[in-house]
Amino acid sequence: MSISRKGTPADNALIESSHSTLKSETFYLKDIPVTKSAIVAQIVQDYIHDYNSFGIFL
Repeated sequence: MSISRKGTPADNALIESSHSTLKSETFYLKDIPVTKSAIVAQIVQDYIHDYNSFGIFL
């Protein structure tokens, strides 16, 4: 549903920061050549599990 105004990056700052951290700590840092959706999903699930289990803070 439209809220009658265009979205801005500031509206999504927290999630954009989280996505940036996820990408830099997993895909870019480890230089993982990802080609399949299942591999990406598993990497993201592992990252979220580790984040929640070990208390990695942004």
